[in-house]
Amino acid sequence: MVKHVKNASSQQVVRAIIALLPRISDENLVHLTHLSQLLTSDAETLRVIAKVRHYLQIPGHPAKKLFRRVLDRLPAKRRVRLFETLFNGAWFVGNRLRNKAEAELGFRPPFIMILSPTYNCNLRCKGCYTLGYGLKPELPLEAVDRLLDECEKLGIYFVTILGGEPLVYPHLFTLLERHPSIFFQVYTNGTLMTREKAKRIGELGNTVVVISIEGDEIETNTWRGKGVYRKIMRAFEYLNAERIIIGTSATVTSQNVYGVSSFEFIDHMISLGSVAQMYFLYIPVNGSADFSLMVTPQQRNQLRKQVMAIRYSRPMFVLDFWNDGAYVQGCIAGARRYFHVNAMGDVEPCVYTHIAADNIFEKPLAEALNSRLFRHIRSIQPHNQTITNQLVISHAGNRCKILYALGLDSC
Repeated sequence: MVKHVKNASSQQVVRAIIALLPRISDENLVHLTHLSQLLTSDAETLRVIAKVRHYLQIPGHPAKKLFRRVLDRLPAKRRVRLFETLFNGAWFVGNRLRNKAEAELGFRPPFIMILSPTYNCNLRCKGCYTLGYGLKPELPLEAVDRLLDECEKLGIYFVTILGGEPLVYPHLFTLLERHPSIFFQVYTNGTLMTREKAKRIGELGNTVVVISIEGDEIETNTWRGKGVYRKIMRAFEYLNAERIIIGTSATVTSQNVYGVSSFEFIDHMISLGSVAQMYFLYIPVNGSADFSLMVTPQQRNQLRKQVMAIRYSRPMFVLDFWNDGAYVQGCIAGARRYFHVNAMGDVEPCVYTHIAADNIFEKPLAEALNSRLFRHIRSIQPHNQTITNQLVISHAGNRCKILYALGLDSC
């Protein structure tokens, strides 16, 4: 099949891929990677596809089982929706639109937007990065609708929704329905999930759900509140019943780092239906933060090594934010790869960087992404070995300053 479509149009290639999706086999998984390469000329995307194909061709590699877990979970119609939004939309169509925008605007729009449409939440978890904002800020439907329209024009088809708690936001499902071409990733504490909400998410087909869980029942309840763990287990039940793609997310602290990175924890998440595990190192971002919860350099290195072991032994997609920085050549903030719009409309470089030069109520998104603040952040990326050497030399003899400058410890 691949030979027959090498000179075909993008639409013909898309049709060929969709025709393969109902007939998943080991051979067809490899065929899908060859077909996908015909949809892009982007060097980085082509490298990723080639790497995926390499993993799929290694006997016993967990990547093959991971792909089968995802595709076997989805009904045929939703396999197509996943391809249309995440792969063809966010990667291929989005990439062509980002190329066009770059030629017209002089900068390349990022791949992902992080959106916090509300800071309202039914929980008050320890260490939440929104604690300094309060609960009241919330964006009106019209503002978010317009923002997502602007994203689509710029080729930003991957949108992660945070909060607060997204399921508290009264317009969440309206936005998911109005923008069927966008791939949405909704992070939730899981406590407000119901059978009805899970059914609506399943019917949409353009949304995956990531549940925040900090370890076992004791660890999760200590971090998020009494009784939360059992409510999370019910959320898994509802989402699994609707065959929705589920991910899990953990805030990694000095107290739970070994637990949430253990094989036992990962195997438990897999048994609950999770296909992706996200790790976020605890970052103190407000005046009442507990610095003792920050992981030590030794703990961070242990997490890094354990993540590598999980990737080579478990059918789970794992992202280790901060330790995985080497794969993307440093910080991705400031619209280099992603940015954050908070519940007040401020366009921030990063979820954990509470500063902004622009607001969506005052400027078009394209202008905000090319602000002086964002341009400066992008201009100093990637942090390369020369910069690292300069830091070490300038702080020679002072271990704390070196670690702090490298972002590994605050001492």
